[in-house]
Amino acid sequence: MKKFLPVAILIIVIAVFLAGIGFFAWRFFSSRIKTPPQKGITNQSTTQKRAEKQEALLETIKDISSAISPSTSVSVAIYDLKTNEYFGFDDTKTQHAASISKILTAVYAYDQAEKGNIKLTDPMGAYDVETQIQFLINQSSVDSWELLDQRFTAVEQNKYAASIGLAATDLTIGKNLMSPKDVAVLLKKLAKGEILTDVNRSKLLSYMQKTESEDFFPPAFKEQGALFYHKAGKHLGEGHDTAIVKLTNNPFILVVFSNNTASSGLLGRGPLLTKIAGMVFEYFDETN
Repeated sequence: MKKFLPVAILIIVIAVFLAGIGFFAWRFFSSRIKTPPQKGITNQSTTQKRAEKQEALLETIKDISSAISPSTSVSVAIYDLKTNEYFGFDDTKTQHAASISKILTAVYAYDQAEKGNIKLTDPMGAYDVETQIQFLINQSSVDSWELLDQRFTAVEQNKYAASIGLAATDLTIGKNLMSPKDVAVLLKKLAKGEILTDVNRSKLLSYMQKTESEDFFPPAFKEQGALFYHKAGKHLGEGHDTAIVKLTNNPFILVVFSNNTASSGLLGRGPLLTKIAGMVFEYFDETN
């Protein structure tokens, strides 16, 4: 028995030595293996932070609106074209759209031309259909609007609006109703190429530059040197503006409907809409 004792001890020592090496090797390699990030939790956290920033922006807009023009009701719709996120307040309420609905009329006219139901070169009044669309959007021509509405009835336009997801739009003569959210959806589809051909979409957007009314959103965007396309609307106490802003890394859509039943004057409204446009631009510029 004593003869085998040294051998047994040697075996035990070797076993302990190998076990020690194995343990330290395991510790070494396990420390180098990084636990993969939990994407669900990370994404959820990022989305939550973005939602909190969006809510903070909307609350700031409400506060600024109350401070600058307390008698004015404001509705806002915003679409983040980078993240495909929408947010706003009082945005689903159907309201008189003033000249903003002319965008929908123009889109429908182009749609009908693309379907072969009319030619853009067809005569319409003293000009052709294409020119009347240009006057409608760029100069906000009432005469062009009347001619296009005679050719493309409110019933037809309403059906088209519903077919592309506009849930609160009624262009029946005497109503002219849209919600800020519907306008944002329409512009989102234009910006993302979901409606109209590239040629017609480009022409329509070009008409939304250097328009007859440049005193709401444009001053804020021009100050930043931003590329944008917009259409304003003014009627009695209403002052609306809507825009697609091509901020390089974070493009967005902004729609603001404002209404003041106490005063039809727009002197206080212009600075308010310009201020809102500037705030929203800064928000997207900082989140690039």
